[in-house]
Amino acid sequence: MNASSLDMMFSNFHFLRPLWLLALIPALLLVTALWRMNERTSAWDRAIDHDLLPFLLDTTKTVAERTPLVLLLSAWTLAIIALAGPVWEKIPQPVQARQDALVIVYDQSLSMYATDYEPNRQVVSKRKVLDILDRRLEGQTGLVVYAGDAHAVTPLTEDSVTIKSLVPSINPNMMPAFGSNAVAAIETAKDMFADAGATSGTIALITDGVERREFSEIATQLAGSGFRLVILGVGTPQGAPIPAAGGDFLRDGQGLVVVPGLDSAALQELANLVNGRYADMQLSSADLDYLLSEDDFLDEDDLSEVDENFDIWYETGPWLLLIVLPLGAMMFRRGWILSVSLLLGSAGLLTPTAPAEAAEWKDLWKTRDQQAEEAMQAEDTMTASVLFEDPNWKGSAAYKAGDYAAAVQAFSSALSTKDPEPHYNLGNALAMSQMFEQAIASYNIAIALQPDHADAIHNREIVQSLLDEQQQENQEEQDQSEGMNSEQQEQSEEQNEESQSEEEQQQEQEQQQEQQEEGEPEMQEESQSEDGQEQSESEEQDEAQNPSQSNAETESQESLEQWLRRIDDDPGELLQRKFQFEYRRRQMESRNSPQPTESQIW
Repeated sequence: MNASSLDMMFSNFHFLRPLWLLALIPALLLVTALWRMNERTSAWDRAIDHDLLPFLLDTTKTVAERTPLVLLLSAWTLAIIALAGPVWEKIPQPVQARQDALVIVYDQSLSMYATDYEPNRQVVSKRKVLDILDRRLEGQTGLVVYAGDAHAVTPLTEDSVTIKSLVPSINPNMMPAFGSNAVAAIETAKDMFADAGATSGTIALITDGVERREFSEIATQLAGSGFRLVILGVGTPQGAPIPAAGGDFLRDGQGLVVVPGLDSAALQELANLVNGRYADMQLSSADLDYLLSEDDFLDEDDLSEVDENFDIWYETGPWLLLIVLPLGAMMFRRGWILSVSLLLGSAGLLTPTAPAEAAEWKDLWKTRDQQAEEAMQAEDTMTASVLFEDPNWKGSAAYKAGDYAAAVQAFSSALSTKDPEPHYNLGNALAMSQMFEQAIASYNIAIALQPDHADAIHNREIVQSLLDEQQQENQEEQDQSEGMNSEQQEQSEEQNEESQSEEEQQQEQEQQQEQQEEGEPEMQEESQSEDGQEQSESEEQDEAQNPSQSNAETESQESLEQWLRRIDDDPGELLQRKFQFEYRRRQMESRNSPQPTESQIW
């Protein structure tokens, strides 16, 4: 080992769990107390001077009695140091990631507004969606919603926090077409798997019914695909009406109130047809425990090593046990039972522990992103913006907190040459920071990456209008300033002419100075009063102009805020606009055949 290696070792040396070193304090106290008890066990201590005892008594036995205490202290110290985790070197550790994929297919037909659950099926089923996302600590997850047509809310991603933030804004009213096209939903889920390169996965269908005429087509879609179907039935067999506008209920073509009930037998038949699973929705987690059980679904192939290495500190503490073991063996002698028991009490804690970084108490149980998610749910967006490590979510939290400068910084660090969303989000943050030209540039990049990005196109038009209006106001202010400068120049010329005439009069007056000594001061006073009057009139004119200028600035600021409020950042509105755009495009391209007219709209 050379000098540089030693320097590196000493510079990197630290304890992973330094608080364990506090356990050395009771060890010292215990050994000290036992040492003193050993010294006072002899009755001669009270009869003979302490300094004479070594010369009068045999001290060999005393030394032998103290040996276990020394061994005890040594073993205890080594054990505590091992528990503290001394490290100075990092080693690469291969990362094994869970590769199983899950796509949640969520029914958003009008029947989800039925009130057989309190308050309705939609609200209760959303909780189940969130429960599924809470379980997805590993693996990729996607979300598809469908009614008369199917749409992807998020592609397959390992960031379930992103999906959870979008779930509350989902509702049947945002769907561009009425109906319940489960076939299109399954096909969209398969496309999502294909885009992510997944050859196997699970489709979790959350619905209150699938029409029987779709069974054979769904079975054909899943046959030999490698994708499994699990179905969660929402609703009760009795059903309930669907509230409509005006306090009425949804009615069919004959004017009868629609009461959609859950046909569990039909959904069970579909699950059996595709070798899947079915469960009725329950208030407990038993339904999800059954549907998403990994005993039968998770294969060994679903776990694979990623092309990444995670450096961990190499703990040398367990090697100290090689020293502790012979010390313990030496203590198995007659008269050392107490020491052995104490040694075992401390060494019994020496269980190998997983490598861990020193962290705050909260970080031991939850990641910073999970803590940030809790802060977002508590509407503490400022705290969430600090805790989030993902730049996209950090920027989103800062944006909601009104800290647009921090949002710009976060989104700027998340820019990608393939993903248009970070550029779009950066454009929104720049626009709210009134950096309109930079915002338009970000929107342009997002549109270049995704030409059909309707939200970026819409917001760019708004910001461009803002920029044009701002430039027009600046031009008007500049013209007004030039006009005021010309007026001031004319006034200055008039004042110069007046002063020149006054100088001529003053010269004439100087010639008659001897005869008009008393009259001249009076003329000077009148001249000064006239000058003061002109100055006060000028100040009053400026004061009269300032309020109008202040009012103009206030009106301009209010107008700017009204424009900025038109920039869409609500996820529900953005999703609705996205779905409408996709639906119109599909209709024009005729990629999806329209749903039959005889199909029910709920």
